[in-house]
Amino acid sequence: MRYSVGIDMGGTWIRAAVGTEEGTVLKKVTVPVDPLADNTSIINQLESLILEVSCESLGEINGIGIAAAGKLDLKTSTIVFSPHTSIRSLPLGTLGERLKKPVTLLNDGVAAALAEWKLGAGKGHDNIVYVGIGTGIGGGVVVDGHLVLGKEGNAHEMGHMIIDAGGAIECECGGRGHWEAYTSGSGLPRLSRLLAQSFVGNTPFLQKSLRGKVEAREVFEYAKNGDNFALCVVREATRLNAIAIANLVNLYDPSLISVGGGVAVKNQEFVVSPLQPYVERFSFNSPPKIVPSPLGEDAPLLGSIISTFGL
Repeated sequence: MRYSVGIDMGGTWIRAAVGTEEGTVLKKVTVPVDPLADNTSIINQLESLILEVSCESLGEINGIGIAAAGKLDLKTSTIVFSPHTSIRSLPLGTLGERLKKPVTLLNDGVAAALAEWKLGAGKGHDNIVYVGIGTGIGGGVVVDGHLVLGKEGNAHEMGHMIIDAGGAIECECGGRGHWEAYTSGSGLPRLSRLLAQSFVGNTPFLQKSLRGKVEAREVFEYAKNGDNFALCVVREATRLNAIAIANLVNLYDPSLISVGGGVAVKNQEFVVSPLQPYVERFSFNSPPKIVPSPLGEDAPLLGSIISTFGL
């Protein structure tokens, strides 16, 4: 049996695991992202995680797969820019040189799409879209049985799709009106503050939003308790998510859309369940089935492992 190490470098957590081509994970470690770490520290941390999950023995390891959020250059195995961390021009090929193993780099959303296609809800489908709603928003696309990558590996940056032409909210990448800036884990507090300016009424969550002290998890906590303003935020987030997903339906014509990422996985009743009728209303193409990812938050990690066995 062949084994590989996979690493999922998200905006909040780094997950590392050793597993098989069939998606069986043998050992996994999760550590928080240090948003201020420099490149040397990050490379050293990744090397330590790889050695930890492989029990200091790389002899049977086929390769190292890395799923990373941000703008990539696959030709040089470099993370060019990660909007949620300090990463700038991080040369991941250095890891391969140090450990004498090949490194396969993919966007984390693309890695998740690969896992969904090979192991998850997308098995048996030739056309799928994976959407990850977490700290940011990313995803991946399979068209006619081919994983879409693009000239540098960034053909799937759906989180930076413009869904608000007025650009009321600035994204962490510096652009305005991007999907990620509104409904991701980092975006929902901004959306709450924006909507609070014009909401008619008074609720505990409204007051909290006007003071500017809001976390994404609180949007859903207050909504579960029936707070009218929190429910308003959730409805607007659903509308914006559906507009973006309908754009993906019209672009790629998938038979299935799988939705994962921490925000979606932990709040399926508010994020995933309401999407189908909205997307059907907004889509030009016949709408696909929309499902929560059965792989949960492990989708990018599993994709990073199986990517080392070939795309």
